[in-house]
Amino acid sequence: MNETIAIVVVGYNRPDSMRRILESLKMAEYNEKDIPLVISIDHSGNEEVLEAANQFSWSHGPKRVIAHPERLGLRRHIISCGDLTKEYGAVMILEDDLYVSPDFYHYASQTLKYYGEDAHIAGISLNTRKELLESPYPFYPLHTGYDVFFQQFASSWGQVWNVRMWEDFKAWYENHQTLPQSVYVPRTILNYPETSWAKFYQTYVVEENKYYVFSYDSLTTNFGDAGEHFAHNSSAFQSVLFYGKKEYRLPEFEQGVKYDIYGEPVGLGVYLGIPDKELTCDLWGRKQEASYRRYLLTCCKRPYKQICQYSMCMKPMELNIIRNITGEGIYLYDTTIPEPENRLDKTDQYRFLEYGYGVLNGRDLLKWALERMKQKYIR
Repeated sequence: MNETIAIVVVGYNRPDSMRRILESLKMAEYNEKDIPLVISIDHSGNEEVLEAANQFSWSHGPKRVIAHPERLGLRRHIISCGDLTKEYGAVMILEDDLYVSPDFYHYASQTLKYYGEDAHIAGISLNTRKELLESPYPFYPLHTGYDVFFQQFASSWGQVWNVRMWEDFKAWYENHQTLPQSVYVPRTILNYPETSWAKFYQTYVVEENKYYVFSYDSLTTNFGDAGEHFAHNSSAFQSVLFYGKKEYRLPEFEQGVKYDIYGEPVGLGVYLGIPDKELTCDLWGRKQEASYRRYLLTCCKRPYKQICQYSMCMKPMELNIIRNITGEGIYLYDTTIPEPENRLDKTDQYRFLEYGYGVLNGRDLLKWALERMKQKYIR
């Protein structure tokens, strides 16, 4: 029998967004009965949001509206929603700018039943992006026939936690109110605003060597509505939404494809003949040098002794290693032996864009870069 998961919709001051997410929930398909719906609204003074929540009719189980009398802020608000696991056993957190696939609840139920008690798993993501974290480069996860993979990244665009997952995180969180400045966590995450709950959870999964379950097909998409974190509406955060229904093929954790928080493959040491604990995989060249172990696998020029090299042709990149495709573009270095002539190459970024997107249109690329700079300045 599948787990019953309480759906928790998180809102603040966007009534149109609230109506949209609730309508997408109404149009989804459910195999289960008596599904609790909790609509949790942080205090903003906008009564229209509360009105939208109260007027919404939910036919699949009990509905509950929580209107917080004082402003919590996003981090405290999400933490309070996670605490609802004590009451419901498992919760699915959906912020109001999301939109769900018709099959979202079936996916969540099936994966939670399969991985809910696996200590490696810290959460189940409903969202899948096709880009690397904080990067313009596309993400190509290796597909081996299953419908999910594992990544050390805490999704914030639709996630499921049960009591075990939440209590493990909460115990760590209570002891880390000052976030550890880990060299293994991207600086962009550590520099998220203090209102971010996600940077704590994302640091937690790295520090405790845990993973989220990700579907190859996204079960939510994000409208990027203007609000606390976005200056204006944007389609840049949309994912390709799965619009069908299926039984999900789920691997045991040990057999699953795994990536770290950067989207770099985990477990390539066996193909290189070196221990994984001595290997840093930084194919896209985004990790801090302080995090490098003895051996470094990257597509970038680095000032160390080169041991061997592979072609940078197949997608995803790790297939070049797995299948031993010789050539140029991916290098294995021994970081204990410096070789200063292997200096940074300014063409790396262009090669990455060409690898990711094929033939590049210079005019469109320039327009894209200028727009990205403009949005970064606005934020």
